[in-house]
Amino acid sequence: MNLGDVMDELAAALATVTGVRVHSHPPESITPPAGVVSYPAGIAFDQTYQRGMTKFNDLPVVLLAGKAVSRAARDTVTEWSADTGPRSIKRAIEARPYASCHVVTVTECSFDVVTIAGVDYLAATFMLDIVGSGN
Repeated sequence: MNLGDVMDELAAALATVTGVRVHSHPPESITPPAGVVSYPAGIAFDQTYQRGMTKFNDLPVVLLAGKAVSRAARDTVTEWSADTGPRSIKRAIEARPYASCHVVTVTECSFDVVTIAGVDYLAATFMLDIVGSGN
């Protein structure tokens, strides 16, 4: 399983959510509303015999909604964090058929305020576990 290929496919899944500027890796600059596919906390190799499975643990997908004090930003992360619906990040990510891996599971969503260029943005971070064939 190739990490870059998985990140590209995750970005394509995010692109199906209306109104999100998508980045398949952390960019130099960002303009919300935007989604960024980041790097996993770790890679677990050889999870079955003869290198049959690799797992990417805790791969974060971070979405910035807008200014943290904005009601519109609150409403946006509410839609993103729903487990169903047209703007659900979980639905968009898990519904996609992936060629680069076998299973993508959104395990949690957490919220934070992220400061970029002196502006506080409301962020929703989705953690993913990804399983695929070993190389």
